Amino acid sequence: MRIENHRSRTGRCMKGDRSGKSYLTTIVCNLAGAFAVTLLLAACGTPRDFTIYQQTVGEFQTATDRTAAVALDYVQSINSFERDYELKQLREDSNRPLDMTKLADPILSPKAISARNQTFGVLKQYTQMLAALADNDASDRWKAASERAKASADDLLANLSRDDNTLGKLPIADLTSPLKTISDAIATEIINAKRSAALDSAIEKAAPAIQEISAKLREDLAFVIRQRDSVKQLEIAQLTIDYAQAQQAGDNSRRTKLLTSIDQALKAREEGLSTLQGLLQTLDRFDAAHDGLVRYAKSDKGPQDLSDLVAIVQSYAATAEEVFDSIKKISEAASK
Repeated sequence: MRIENHRSRTGRCMKGDRSGKSYLTTIVCNLAGAFAVTLLLAACGTPRDFTIYQQTVGEFQTATDRTAAVALDYVQSINSFERDYELKQLREDSNRPLDMTKLADPILSPKAISARNQTFGVLKQYTQMLAALADNDASDRWKAASERAKASADDLLANLSRDDNTLGKLPIADLTSPLKTISDAIATEIINAKRSAALDSAIEKAAPAIQEISAKLREDLAFVIRQRDSVKQLEIAQLTIDYAQAQQAGDNSRRTKLLTSIDQALKAREEGLSTLQGLLQTLDRFDAAHDGLVRYAKSDKGPQDLSDLVAIVQSYAATAEEVFDSIKKISEAASK
């Protein structure tokens, strides 16, 4: 029995305000949608409805791809972000001394950026493996996806061991144990198992390792956020100094312009921090969704178990999509 994604059928009801009939209509639509899902799940009458399960795991994969894309964009741009600010200062102040260390020395080395790329790559390969396991009966296809996930973990493990001194005390430098757990789980529990057992093992056996990797990435992104924010704070501090000088000199025209610039810089910092905090929240939702997958793998896989999983993964997907769209808009506005 094939069941379509219930969200597409109720999505139009979700847009309501908190006044009068519109809000009441939203509530009714939401309740009706939830009730409809419960009926559909119950109607399946099978221990595991792979139609809904496939959609849910696929949604988990898409959300993780979006989360990784946004996070990697911020990590990769941190060096140019600080360099662009320094070039801006040099253009605006002809008396500013040229400090090549601020232009040539990156905050993150190429190896450090590569390690982050690979770490997110492991998460992406892992979720792609889940999607392949849930989506296809052909063992060669999902086994190939499993082998790619194992290779991704093994490659990062080798690189981290080789570049230990380069990465220093960065959070992602300490991923040896969880990566080995994932590699071993795929080798011993997944590739040679039947599909349903392999899918459960992929979720359950690797769960602690995936959570540990996610925690390290979240800690690492907090570092990136602090670095980017420090540049914004420098910009605001310089504008404040310039404002005080214009005020002391009685240059009211320049003082007024600087006041506008300070206001714009403060708003830009607030917007940037809000978006970046949203990215951290998305990783929190990744953890919650992954927990949901683990609980479902361990459950009797009844209608309510599947309904709970659908709800939590869709919450993660919605957050990931919102942050992805928000950062896309900011990037497009900055490029104009």
